Amino acid sequence: MPVSDTAPHSGLFDDLRQLARVLTLRRPAPGSFSPDIGKLPWLVLLYCLISISLSIVLNGMENGAVMLDGTTLAPFGAVALIAGLLKWIDRQQDAGTTWLIFTLLLLMLPLAGFIGALVWPVVSEMTFFAHAHDSLPGPVSWLAGMLPHFICALPHVWLALAGARFSAGRQRALPAFTLWALLVVFISVDPLALWQTDTVTSITKIADTGGLTLDEEVFYAQPRILDEQLARIEAGKPGVPEIFFLGVAGSEEGVFMRETITVEQLFRDHYDTVGHSMILVNNPATAQKLPFATHESLSRALRRIGEQMNGKEDLLFLFLTSHGFADHRFSIKLRPFEFSDLTPQALRKALDEAGIKRRVVVVSACYSGGFVPALADGNTLVITAASDDHNSFGCDDTNDLTDFGRAYFDEALRETRSFTKAFERAKATIAAREAASSSPPSNPQIAGGEYLHKQLDWFARGTEPKQTK
Repeated sequence: MPVSDTAPHSGLFDDLRQLARVLTLRRPAPGSFSPDIGKLPWLVLLYCLISISLSIVLNGMENGAVMLDGTTLAPFGAVALIAGLLKWIDRQQDAGTTWLIFTLLLLMLPLAGFIGALVWPVVSEMTFFAHAHDSLPGPVSWLAGMLPHFICALPHVWLALAGARFSAGRQRALPAFTLWALLVVFISVDPLALWQTDTVTSITKIADTGGLTLDEEVFYAQPRILDEQLARIEAGKPGVPEIFFLGVAGSEEGVFMRETITVEQLFRDHYDTVGHSMILVNNPATAQKLPFATHESLSRALRRIGEQMNGKEDLLFLFLTSHGFADHRFSIKLRPFEFSDLTPQALRKALDEAGIKRRVVVVSACYSGGFVPALADGNTLVITAASDDHNSFGCDDTNDLTDFGRAYFDEALRETRSFTKAFERAKATIAAREAASSSPPSNPQIAGGEYLHKQLDWFARGTEPKQTK
């Protein structure tokens, strides 16, 4: 039995209550949604308030200002255009009701985009979506890469289903639904397309910023920054064994930057690496403060450290943190650059060419156990966050440290100065936490360093580390 559109006047609040029924895929109550051209300005105002409010929640007050560009005005214009067709209401009651309900559904588009923006950093950082699918065949890899986008678009799909459910069996609903579906598809391509901010979102925000803005200031600053950092590496003191520290945050996510900064400070406090320490970071926030992590900057840093070390008594502690791939590549990523990933063989070559004989290398990344065969030997102790066929965890951009970084550096190395004892403690901690959360084991690895025992014991015998947490 068709639903009658002949009804007494209903207010906007009544319409919004019936909208809730439509959003739960139920038909509205008979006689609801009486069209009234007077509702038009209130609908446009409500749309603007919803969009701006959610933008401020997502980006903060400072970055939440809405720019009146084409992208932002398009949905506003759609509201006005569709609602303006309520001019038909005096003669076309059924058509007026149809356009009104689709205009009300349009109010939900900013919320759908907001939900997509919240979900995106979670699903895009899940191990399979982030990088594990790179080892799959081409078409399968493409489908896997599209899955996060589909998941984020589910709120828009739900709105389309609600519109289709409402349209079923209604007269004159086809043109309204067609326009509605096209608009939903257009908006769902970019969950944030309903608003634009006047500045790039902070790296600590959950929305995707699209990477570094490459301007002249950044372009010309980087060579100078690298030279300045290299010049600060001081020569070791003869007769005094010392640790030289180099940290590498390979990928642009903030968690790797924060972890590298934290670990460098830990070594400054506990192993007195001031003057013997530097970090390379791929992150937009540090583009004018710290050198980028690239093959060239890594090689130059290692060569400088090799020149300043006393080879028979000093030790290099090299820490690398980023994403890792099933073919054992270490991710070197900073958009819009096209940096090459780091392979175990390339890292071994850079270390050897730098003339650094005694070294501890810690790689925190998925599949990082693949670095063991190329690097581990009597003079090189290698510690990895995972085996060569397992993932590591905790690289969500909202984290301060990865799971391995927290267990090894922030917990174990604050209790013991021994790199090997800290590994055993961290390995046990990680296994217990993964079992408690029903996560697959990451299986951290340690190998090599047989000729370093005397030197490692010397560094481990120092005073117990200060509690600086």
